Amino acid sequence: LTHSWEGWGGEQGKENIRGLAKFTKGYGDADLQALCTKAALNPIQRQYPQIYQLNDCLLLKPEMIGITLHDFVISVKS
Repeated sequence: LTHSWEGWGGEQGKENIRGLAKFTKGYGDADLQALCTKAALNPIQRQYPQIYQLNDCLLLKPEMIGITLHDFVISVKS
């Protein structure tokens, strides 16, 4: 997680990454990939709750989607 997402920089970011590492101990490549995908979907679903009810495609700007530690925690628990 070296991407400069908002809230993932500095000491708080390092602490978030250490916490995430503890949550994902024993995860393999595919597990981590699935976790990141789920975590990325959480803020999209928050911002666009109607996303699964639409037949139209949405054009999303990745920089407008903020992924937080909470999104990863939710995804680990699901």
